[in-house]
Amino acid sequence: MDHAQLPILIVGAGQAGARTLRALIGHGVTQPVILAGDEPHAPYDRPPLSKDLLKAFDPENADPLCPDEVLAAPNVELRLGDPVTRIDYDDRVATTASGGTIAFAALVLATGGRSRDLPIPGGDLCIGLRNMDDCGRLSRAFETAKRVVVIGGGVIGLEVAAAARDRDIGVTVLEAGPRIMARILPPTASDWLAGRHRENGTDVRTGIAVQSVEQAGEGYLVHTDRGAFEADVVLAAIGMAPNTQLAPPAAIGPAGGILTDASGRVPGCPDVYAAGDVAESFNPHFDAHVRLETWRNADRQPQAIAATIAGEAAEHAEVPWMWTDQLGHNVQVVGNWTETAREVARGVPGEKGSCLFWTCDGVLAGGVLFDNGRDRRFLETLVRNKANVLDESLADPEVRLKKLA
Repeated sequence: MDHAQLPILIVGAGQAGARTLRALIGHGVTQPVILAGDEPHAPYDRPPLSKDLLKAFDPENADPLCPDEVLAAPNVELRLGDPVTRIDYDDRVATTASGGTIAFAALVLATGGRSRDLPIPGGDLCIGLRNMDDCGRLSRAFETAKRVVVIGGGVIGLEVAAAARDRDIGVTVLEAGPRIMARILPPTASDWLAGRHRENGTDVRTGIAVQSVEQAGEGYLVHTDRGAFEADVVLAAIGMAPNTQLAPPAAIGPAGGILTDASGRVPGCPDVYAAGDVAESFNPHFDAHVRLETWRNADRQPQAIAATIAGEAAEHAEVPWMWTDQLGHNVQVVGNWTETAREVARGVPGEKGSCLFWTCDGVLAGGVLFDNGRDRRFLETLVRNKANVLDESLADPEVRLKKLA
């Protein structure tokens, strides 16, 4: 079979899948490209699902990920609402839920992730939030809800809590760990954000174990080791699990993602790539395989993959960056926080324009920017270069990051 006449198949129509499609077209690829997605919706941007779209749900207001000229390209085909359920890597054939088959020359697995199931009795009574249908369901539930319990104090849980408070709904956040957003934020930033949510009327509980959820009339009871909480809606926001069901078993890494090299190639599987949240890729910045759950990684990694497929081998080395908008604040985080790091504050953390850096063995490894997006690219440069910066310089607002970079 002449593989040059077969399509490039992209499985997954989220950020990574759509960006791969756009990048392939941008590289002038004329080979057929099929974008196969689980949902019936055309590719859309997902961050607004826990913010603006949740507050006023209308699928028509979703931001499209692919411009019309890309979707209308003569070599592009969208197959939506018919999930790929099986892949034969030897014969290079994918099978869909409807029984259809797609023979391919190259394959990009951009399958993203799903909400982690809450492994307790009644966990199935909770709502998750990963896609458009979840957002619609949650938004409709908010129309009549008086009390919401959010299980999990991560980004999604806290953004939903803020959106619910905007509707004057009572909110309780139950976080099993000692602090909120602990995977992303240093302790001082966690404490500040928890304080802001409490000031906004949210009951934030940490170090609490949820034991079960049960139906109680038209609502629910959430049982914990500190008593029960009544709710009209229960959101399970305890993180995401990568969708690796279609991956070659030997390609699953220790972090649960699909192992790839820095170009997104899956070792041992010619012409097979993985991108975005599902990929556990070698990252030259860390000199290790890392799985990143960030919008920007899902936007940039596909560009290296598309270039490689187009014959212009490229590598991707992501310095982690994410943002969240909560309670009128924009919080941006560069780098990966580790509990062994040491905090260095510039200004009062949380005040507009302030920063909270962290260092590891004298090296600037990351930081949080509070309503201070102008410093993001300078901080990224310093982190990327693993700069040695004196604490005095980091703490001094008169020493511009631009100068240090």
